[in-house]
Amino acid sequence: MRTVDRILATSDIHGQNTRFLNLLKEAQYDPDRDLLIMCGDHIDRGMENLDTLATVQSLVSKGAVALRGNHEQFLIEVIQNMLTDPNWPRNQAVDVWARHNGGAEMLEEIQDLPEAKLREIIEFITGLPNYFTIGNYIFTHAGVNPKKTMKQNTEDDFVWADSDFAFRPAYRGKTIIFGHTPTWNFLPSVNARNDAKQRKHAKIWYDPIHKDKICVDTGSVFGGRLAALEIPSRREFYV
Repeated sequence: MRTVDRILATSDIHGQNTRFLNLLKEAQYDPDRDLLIMCGDHIDRGMENLDTLATVQSLVSKGAVALRGNHEQFLIEVIQNMLTDPNWPRNQAVDVWARHNGGAEMLEEIQDLPEAKLREIIEFITGLPNYFTIGNYIFTHAGVNPKKTMKQNTEDDFVWADSDFAFRPAYRGKTIIFGHTPTWNFLPSVNARNDAKQRKHAKIWYDPIHKDKICVDTGSVFGGRLAALEIPSRREFYV
């Protein structure tokens, strides 16, 4: 592992390439000095999905780490259907993704791509790891199942996680940094969780009880902000 001055963690870019590039500028990201970790869901819901994938791929080639999220998991299944099912526009998995799981914009971008480009995309995405560790930090998309050892966790544990994961202790001496769940979902008040102003100013969440989890998904594609966390200083950046 190369020596780095700091770690920058972000998550759930969701096809917002311009916003993501602005976040990197705000954080003054330097690939020669910093380790950037993107915790999954790089695509879907936003309008710049292929541009975002190209940016992520370029950053990875310069030393950044990109993890797989549940939306990358969706895309793998969809592209496999596109490559193998001649009737793929009517394939149920494709339809559910486009209609209910935020894939409509991404589908529009990829539906006319040549097979070679689709295979290039799926090769990149299937090569993304489910988690990354450095020092006392564990990075995943949605969390972990602490009832299991890290090696026993499955891909679904990393990209979906249990609904109560954030409210249980994780691994002793480790801090889990994750996305997937917009941080307003951890607010105690239902009214606060549903308040548009609260979402607009969403902040990174630190587990106040167990102090071993940090969520960096501030819901940018749902009316919130795109966030990055500097480690170890815990300086926060938002756009």
